Amino acid sequence: KQTLSPSGVQQIFVDGHTYEPPRPMTTAEIYEVAQYFADSGGRAKRAGYDIVEIHGAHGYLVGSFMSPLFNRRKDEFGGSLENRMRFPLEIIKRMKRVVGEDFPISIRISADEFLEGGITLEESPKMAKMLEEAGVAVINVSAGVHETLHRSNDIMRFPEGLKWNIWKRIKEIVNVPTIAGGGHRTPEFCEKLLSEGVADYVGLGRQMLADPYWTDKAKEGRIEDINKCMSCLMCLYELGGVPRIWPHCSINAAWGRETYPEFVEYRPIKVKKKVFIIGGGPAGMEAARVASLRGHDVTLYEKKAELGGQLLLASLPPGKEKMLWPRDYLITQLKKQKVKVNLETEVTQETVKKGTPDVVVVATGAQPLVPNFQGVKSKNVRVAWDVLQGKVELKGKKIVILGGGMVGCETAEFLNERGNDVTVLEMLGDVALDMDPLNRRGLLDALKGYGTKLLTNLEVKEITDKGVIVLNKLSGKRETIEAEAIVIAMGSRSISDLSEVLKDEVSELYIIGDSKEPRRMLDAIYEGSLVGRRI
Repeated sequence: KQTLSPSGVQQIFVDGHTYEPPRPMTTAEIYEVAQYFADSGGRAKRAGYDIVEIHGAHGYLVGSFMSPLFNRRKDEFGGSLENRMRFPLEIIKRMKRVVGEDFPISIRISADEFLEGGITLEESPKMAKMLEEAGVAVINVSAGVHETLHRSNDIMRFPEGLKWNIWKRIKEIVNVPTIAGGGHRTPEFCEKLLSEGVADYVGLGRQMLADPYWTDKAKEGRIEDINKCMSCLMCLYELGGVPRIWPHCSINAAWGRETYPEFVEYRPIKVKKKVFIIGGGPAGMEAARVASLRGHDVTLYEKKAELGGQLLLASLPPGKEKMLWPRDYLITQLKKQKVKVNLETEVTQETVKKGTPDVVVVATGAQPLVPNFQGVKSKNVRVAWDVLQGKVELKGKKIVILGGGMVGCETAEFLNERGNDVTVLEMLGDVALDMDPLNRRGLLDALKGYGTKLLTNLEVKEITDKGVIVLNKLSGKRETIEAEAIVIAMGSRSISDLSEVLKDEVSELYIIGDSKEPRRMLDAIYEGSLVGRRI
């Protein structure tokens, strides 16, 4: 069915895709829909809710009427501020008739749409004052629309408190309580926000999915036990931007699985087992956390000098520091649960024979995939992982990156920061398609700012001393892309050798995370949690 709108302005999703063109509402439809809102408030009250909130933000219907960019009507519902506010004010008036004057109504607004011609902080305080005068009990202050959704949802690269000035400006103009929504992760920041009078309430959304006990832990002062949301947005989107049908969280495997008996609670064990977990990445640490929490005797082995696995690598590109949050949380829990951790220890078949564990969990991760191109062993060829880890230093050079997925594009930004002239080559028709659309937008905006060249539909054929020979899949022609250095970012492959030799050593053997198949952190945490619950 065709979407209704104030005046038929076509909106664009944050990744550049256009929505289906909407149609303008008739005057009769406007009053009809206003009554639908009012009636829904009445149903909520009868169902036992204590408050209802009208969604007037983020470019949806109510917010579109308020916006001069999306509302270009010439009648009494468009044009001046008073006319554009007529629809939300009509909803509030009708809803109050249904629910009564003593039942609180909240409204959420985008106080800045971050678009030329849209709502700005010049006009939104006036809107807030009009909403207050109409009788709303609270104003929930957000920002952004579909085109700028990465700023509504506070992507990973944005600091906590991105909307500070926006929340503060609305709070200064109204007398009713306000809610500051968007990107809150730590109790310390939330306390600062409240104590400085920026808002009266803190709105928590995704953080409560990552850790539903955030408020309890904050109240009890157990800040180090909070599993902080890192804004990966896997709760909203599959890789590539498709909306997620089954809701899941990268760091809380129980969310979305509350009806599964295994995930309802940590069931006490019937038989205590000696468990060896090999690999200290997210999958291995989560398996150790859950298994030890249930009462098993757990020992975790890590070949390197610190825990974290690929989270250490993932945190190195610009704006990815939050990727260390889940690692730090897991390390804290392992210490509190007295899990035995052996660093700089490589596990062999003999280690397992000597240790006689009942269960072995292999979580040895992955390593970079290096295709067998002609010239791939040339001295001018590097691997993205080595570049990010500082094993290779490249400054002031003309660089070509082979592979335009997330790792390739993040490595490009990393190299841009170091004064390099970077070109990314991708075989598919677009780059960074293995990312959620919002964090992808932030990354591509950064690359655009650096002037990074993103070349698509190119198949690599050969590496030479001068650069890379590619086949243009659209024209069928070969061409040479010149480069002083070439960086390979073309995926990874599992490290699974150990699992093969241990098949006959233990009765209970599990392979999880990237050692099973290179995928996402969401899969690693899920498999680690699942194994920890099933042992």
